[in-house]
Amino acid sequence: METVPVSDRRRAFEMVAVYPAEVAAVSRGRLELHELMVLTGLASIADAVALGAHELMANAVIHGCRHQAVKAFTVKVTHSSGRLRTEVQDPSGRRPFQRPPSDEREGGRGLLLVDALAANWGVQPNPSGGKTVWMELDVPGEGTTS
Repeated sequence: METVPVSDRRRAFEMVAVYPAEVAAVSRGRLELHELMVLTGLASIADAVALGAHELMANAVIHGCRHQAVKAFTVKVTHSSGRLRTEVQDPSGRRPFQRPPSDEREGGRGLLLVDALAANWGVQPNPSGGKTVWMELDVPGEGTTS
């Protein structure tokens, strides 16, 4: 792993990775995103990025790749102008939705968590099919453009 000098750590970057639609890939993706945040000088938001992305990736595996010919999801992370954007693309066109929390269900709280962590989040259809679910976090100490 390459060490980035402190003065260069907060420059704009983009990272794209494709993962198989497997539960183990979600954990691996979470660890890789956390490491990326630390290595690029964004340790202050590393936990929030990793946790929010974990929820988006888990939804892609459980809901977005199920019953689809494509059994993979793509993660794209972009840092620019005081904002970190994480996108998870899956092959399903079905939009996710927030369900009210329930003591009777084990799951269903992922998007509530994303909503609490992110400055913004949303869903957009992909022109070639499927969808992208995204979240944005402000980077402390950096001005945002929005």
